[in-house]
Amino acid sequence: MRRVVIIVSAVTVLIFAALFYQYQQQQQDVAQLHQYQTVLYEKTEQLYEEAQDWQNPIQLTTQDPRLQGDYRVMADFILSYLKDNAEARNVYLRELKSIAWDQFLDLKRLDQDKKQNYSQTQSMLINARSLAAQYQSQNEQRHAQALAEAEHLNIQTRLKQTLVESLKSQQDQDMYAVFELEQQILVKAEALFDILKAHQWQAKDGQFFFYQDQPLKEFNRLYQEVIELNGKIEQIKQGHKAAVEAKL
Repeated sequence: MRRVVIIVSAVTVLIFAALFYQYQQQQQDVAQLHQYQTVLYEKTEQLYEEAQDWQNPIQLTTQDPRLQGDYRVMADFILSYLKDNAEARNVYLRELKSIAWDQFLDLKRLDQDKKQNYSQTQSMLINARSLAAQYQSQNEQRHAQALAEAEHLNIQTRLKQTLVESLKSQQDQDMYAVFELEQQILVKAEALFDILKAHQWQAKDGQFFFYQDQPLKEFNRLYQEVIELNGKIEQIKQGHKAAVEAKL
């Protein structure tokens, strides 16, 4: 099974920045507003690039000396939140790697594990479900905490309201869409494993060879669906990257 991709919630930053345009004519510090947007775009690009190296911690500095006052507070808050999300995502990927989840449907591994009554594969499934549940729970807690902290930021009320509303809609962003697709892949993987457990098969010419046609057809159908789900994840990743680059 192909390794799950990395998605950073940089689109959220773009939404945050765009919402402030409506206030531009009312602002006395227009230059600082533009600087704020510039900093967000630059930091978001840096965050996106750093997050690709999912095996190492993200080193992004969220504070920027070019900003002052409310804009400095907001930028630091938003970037810290996005950095935490990206790092949590990468920790999740590292944990999946540690249980060899990317090798779950590896033919050679499964052929060997079959001799052990699939003990390793069973353990991998249990761990993958546990890691996913933990990751989702921590995301929800982090989002709730960010909302609570945003409510108490020492910034102008109208800016705070915009920030809070943007945070409330943040859960509809790409990262959550990808995670939902990954959970569908997890369900498909478990169904594929059920077929392997329930029917006779052997490794032949680098492929799963079943003794009966029906399990082969079902296995191929599910495997194709996994490929399609991975394709959807890749589309989100590429669309996300293009959206970020278009703003920079």
